[in-house]
Amino acid sequence: MRDGIEVQKAGKPAVVFTHDRFERAARAQAKGLGVDDLRLYVYPQFAVGNLSAPVEVQKALKAVEEFPKLIVGGPK
Repeated sequence: MRDGIEVQKAGKPAVVFTHDRFERAARAQAKGLGVDDLRLYVYPQFAVGNLSAPVEVQKALKAVEEFPKLIVGGPK
């Protein structure tokens, strides 16, 4: 988070990855440090050791599909 915030404050675009379980904390930290518009890519926390399960694979594929949209200006 801090690196992304510093990059954004330096005038460079930044995207920070965060697990869905930490989204609230990430948004609060960005807001508290004056970077309300910091782009977050929130992804579901995968079950460790279970990435071969169909549901986990679908989550990973969705993340791969969504991320490029965020970089070019999609929703925060």
